[in-house]
Amino acid sequence: MDATPEGSLAPQQGWWSRNWKWFVPVGCLGVLASCGCLGFALVGLGYSSLKNMDAFTEAVAIARSDAEVRTALGSPIDNGLPKQTSVRTVNGVTHARLAIPLDGPQADGMLHVDAKKQGEGEWRYDTLAVELEDGTRIDLRDDAPQAPDAFPEDEGAEEAPLPPPTEPPGGDEDAPERGRDSDIEL
Repeated sequence: MDATPEGSLAPQQGWWSRNWKWFVPVGCLGVLASCGCLGFALVGLGYSSLKNMDAFTEAVAIARSDAEVRTALGSPIDNGLPKQTSVRTVNGVTHARLAIPLDGPQADGMLHVDAKKQGEGEWRYDTLAVELEDGTRIDLRDDAPQAPDAFPEDEGAEEAPLPPPTEPPGGDEDAPERGRDSDIEL
């Protein structure tokens, strides 16, 4: 039997008073799980867009097809997540700078890429080289300079010293003109 008489004016507990002990932890875990899923989705989207970028795929394909790289790293060569990535477009010129780890059965290396593309043209590689674990670099560009030991003994095995850099004529009045097309990030 109920000890309170029917029609009693005693206040009853509300929903929050009865359920707060399970609602607070479940709500906090739900918010954390949502943030984690969003973070993973953004990282996955960024990596998939990078893998679809033609500078990335083209550079990895060039490295995998190079005989000297295959000899040094072994075959098959797998690429990992890029360690450093910078891709920007300024006035229709896209500049990509990437550092991509390469894993082979014999050794590991790092593919360094510094490339530019004008509009929808082809990528022009300023740097395209694989750096091996022992510090040697394999230059993959078609116009790569020959190694010093590739010269015959009598033909210019020693390099001439470079002249000191000079300032362009006109001093500081050319400064605004030079700064307009600059790719320097501050």
